[in-house]
Amino acid sequence: MNDAREVPPTRRERFRATLLGAAIGDALGAPAQFLTPEQVGERWGVLTEMVGGGPHDVAPGETTDATGMMLCLAESLADQGGFAPEDVARRYLAWFQSNPKDVALTVRTALLGIKAGTSLDLASRRAFEVLGSPTAGNASLMRCAPVALCYFTDRQTRRDVSLRESALTHFDRLAGWACAAFNELLAAALAGQLRRRLLPIAAGFDEEDSRVSATLREAAVAEPEEIHSSAAVLDTLKAALWSTLQAHSFEEALVTAVNLGNDSDTTGAVAGALAGALFGERAIPARWLNTVAERERVETVANCLADLAGID
Repeated sequence: MNDAREVPPTRRERFRATLLGAAIGDALGAPAQFLTPEQVGERWGVLTEMVGGGPHDVAPGETTDATGMMLCLAESLADQGGFAPEDVARRYLAWFQSNPKDVALTVRTALLGIKAGTSLDLASRRAFEVLGSPTAGNASLMRCAPVALCYFTDRQTRRDVSLRESALTHFDRLAGWACAAFNELLAAALAGQLRRRLLPIAAGFDEEDSRVSATLREAAVAEPEEIHSSAAVLDTLKAALWSTLQAHSFEEALVTAVNLGNDSDTTGAVAGALAGALFGERAIPARWLNTVAERERVETVANCLADLAGID
């Protein structure tokens, strides 16, 4: 795959496509959630359309918690002019109290703590202690793309905010470093340089968390049988990156990602954000754009973040 295209998308088109791609991947993958790849194949052959259904009985084009939380974060960044953790947490809590169809266990536990009065600095730690198990799930990764847009020109702040935002719900630092790495990948894709920057980005995380840097390197050379979808953050990061790297189009990247099954809505959302940043808005099939819910809301906040980042 060559990052250069005959008519390269504008930076603003890439911004919109990042958030649209996340929502589209979420909606496309939701019906296949918790199915094995074999079960996905038995039911649809290859899942290419927003068919609805699945464990949360979504309507065609309806999104899940990945898009709901992403929009909370994006709109907070846009309205506040940057990361304001109290405002983000308030929006997450309001979303949670609206009875969404799907809430990840780690997120649910942390938000219940915040609702009960636990401070933001302690909520994710308390959730970690309550759950009594590793909490490096993918629910902070699935929502983190707006940070890359807001801080597109500020690498250090982008990294710092990625870590702090993840920690609102995920005490395990592995989740935070995965978000930081993914937002570096997004920044590279927004610049049309994903492949060229991939290995330097991986090297930049060798000291912070070698598991993350190894995952990025592995994704660049992995065979299909080495890619798995699950609720674990490294599996999702690797699957989304691999699906995008091996694809020649936005559609190919998303179809590959969601047909992995298992946590398919989240893998679809993460792959959709990265593929959107890389291929741009014009590469998104019209049938998906016309079906996905919240399209206008997503486009509006993406344009606001482009304005905030100084993108023409």
